[in-house]
Amino acid sequence: MNRIRVLFAAAACAAASASACGGKGTTTVPPALPPAPAPLPRSVTPRSYAVLDSGASRVTIFLATTRRGVPSDRAADRFGPDDADSLQFAAVGVNVPPYSARGTGELPRKGTFSSAPNPAKEFFVASVIPADSNRFVQRIAADLAVTRSRNILVFVHGFNTSFEDAAVRAAQIAADLNFDGAVVLFSWPSAASVTSYVRDQQAARNAGFHLLRVLRGTLVAAQPDHIELLGHSMGSETIAKALSLAPAVDSLPRFDQVVFAAPDLDRRVFGREILPRLETRATRVTLYASNDDDALRASRAVNGVWRLGLGGDSLVVIKGMDTIDATRVRADAIGHTLFGNQAFLADLSSLFAEGKSPSERRLLALKRGDLVFYRFRGDPR
Repeated sequence: MNRIRVLFAAAACAAASASACGGKGTTTVPPALPPAPAPLPRSVTPRSYAVLDSGASRVTIFLATTRRGVPSDRAADRFGPDDADSLQFAAVGVNVPPYSARGTGELPRKGTFSSAPNPAKEFFVASVIPADSNRFVQRIAADLAVTRSRNILVFVHGFNTSFEDAAVRAAQIAADLNFDGAVVLFSWPSAASVTSYVRDQQAARNAGFHLLRVLRGTLVAAQPDHIELLGHSMGSETIAKALSLAPAVDSLPRFDQVVFAAPDLDRRVFGREILPRLETRATRVTLYASNDDDALRASRAVNGVWRLGLGGDSLVVIKGMDTIDATRVRADAIGHTLFGNQAFLADLSSLFAEGKSPSERRLLALKRGDLVFYRFRGDPR
């Protein structure tokens, strides 16, 4: 029996490496590495909106919404103000008029008594094509394949905004930024009424759970290079809620640029709970604030606390975030919607397209203690 054991041991030693048996011999060949994944499809040139120099164009944005669907022959009315408490997806075609009919940042719309919108002069929702979550991912992936950057910009709208208002704004941002990527509109169920502030605020917070699902699941499945996040006004509440629900070890993607434009959000909550979560998940966090924002002044009166998007002596300047004082740029009568201002759009474009820091953009650097913040140099209006 001992002789048999010795023979078996010798045979095993001959088949094994020298290091395994304590003697000289041939080393084992390491297993072959798996083949590298095929490169994701992309264009050799960035997406261009140059067609708008000569004529109207239909711009596709991708909709993820918690609004309840509404049967309607009019595409712009397919989603109403009620909360479905579930996600729906669609590809939305928006007519964007040429620059010969509007300036950069301008958003001309159909008049109240007009029978039909004029494609040559006005923005409007032209089509809504529903999709399930799988088809939605496929559509975004196909759209990314014709861009060079393969980036996704997620836009979360603010208070007093209908589905139609949000959709045309998202298309205007895409066109005026000349954004090389796919634009996803996350639309929560705003009542689209100036008298429904408290109701909208709760609806925006409630939608954070669903935004988190979109960010960590749906969009990741489309395999973008980067995800950019842009929240306007009360949309910042939705983003804040999504981040607050994400555990420290959550599978949220790493964002490239995260931008809060005129955010209607408690500054204390942001500094204490939200920014610390973003510091490890974003390349850069940017705040655009203004001391000339009547909407946020009203919000401060209602909420009783300073809003993150308000400027002046209490402008929020903290480590880990670039603060841009946008008091000198205005786009609407109440100083709240910056997306119509050319200087703001140019700065936002430099941030998204090139990832430039504020010191590399056309901004004025100012000191507050040991920290630096930035200010627009003037308003071309």
